[in-house]
Amino acid sequence: MIAAIDGRLANRTERVGVGRYCAEVLRALPEAAPDLALRVYLDAPPRGDFPLTPARAEFRVLPPARGWTQRRLGPALRGDRPDVFYTPTLQMPLGCGCPVVATVHDVASTRFPEHFTPAQRLTAWLRLRQALLTAAHLVCDSGSARDDLLGLCRLSPERASVAFAGCAPEFTAPPAPGEAATVRERLRLPERYVLYVGRIQPRKNLPRLIAAFDALLARRPELPHHLLIAGGDGWLPESSHAAARAAAQAPRIRFAGHVPDDALPGLMRGADALALVSLWEGFGLPVLEAMSLGVPVVTSNYSSLPEVAGNAALLVDPLDTDAIADALETVLTDGARREECVRLGHAQAALFSWTATAESIARALRNAARRA
Repeated sequence: MIAAIDGRLANRTERVGVGRYCAEVLRALPEAAPDLALRVYLDAPPRGDFPLTPARAEFRVLPPARGWTQRRLGPALRGDRPDVFYTPTLQMPLGCGCPVVATVHDVASTRFPEHFTPAQRLTAWLRLRQALLTAAHLVCDSGSARDDLLGLCRLSPERASVAFAGCAPEFTAPPAPGEAATVRERLRLPERYVLYVGRIQPRKNLPRLIAAFDALLARRPELPHHLLIAGGDGWLPESSHAAARAAAQAPRIRFAGHVPDDALPGLMRGADALALVSLWEGFGLPVLEAMSLGVPVVTSNYSSLPEVAGNAALLVDPLDTDAIADALETVLTDGARREECVRLGHAQAALFSWTATAESIARALRNAARRA
């Protein structure tokens, strides 16, 4: 069975969010589904760090073009006639000539339209509408995302399944000798810090996290911590930057920009806590990775995040700045609670794997091809 895959996001210089998801799924698929012949479509030759080699997949490099999905990928799929096509996003050609399986990471633009630009809302609506009308099956990152599809989009239950994301080996392996010092020098890290990882965009709720950090240091001025925000600007980042500039503790709030994949485990391992208090997440990969590394987590009690964190993190109302500050104070000052978070976090993170993710996606691909 030939499974065609849009692998472009795994071939980017900076992999964030869905790019990291795409790379890990591609890395896991050959072992998880040896019966599938993988044919990966790209708009540039595979980079040296691409997760698959020619020994494990066939590559089709199509010339770059504006509207590549429709102008290049669609005609190629119709000509090549694979048994099934998988896209790790909702971006798909209007006609593929084969059944389509897509991953839905969230429907945040439907739930929180005010946090997206008009162009983003329109694009997201068009892609979601096309997926609902034409995809044979939709794979969701979480039960929360699937519930939204069924409820908000009135999708039939049999057309959607859940495949949780996983944790890459570098987040489960022990640190390399000298890793802490190397990463600290490379990224010029402060000695003690609370860490946020992710793009800077409204739904990440950074102004409230910054306000909570400010409030925490006002009540506990002896704490030496900085707030380290690791991630590049996404869309509408201005409010987050403005909140940091206006904070009383502005000198101790740092925007570190995008952190390369090879430095991310060391950056996380050096944190005293990870804080991800998003208004909405399709999964929340940094929560899982931090728990796997033994870093206590403060996260939201909304959307998918309770599914990922289980009972291993401090869950807070992301709209309640005082609650966020209280949780940060607990994980930074209560040794017994920190130890409990670390112990439970290791156990919770062990429940997730990219192999299981790839197996679930492969099952959806086989079923879609057989029903065609």
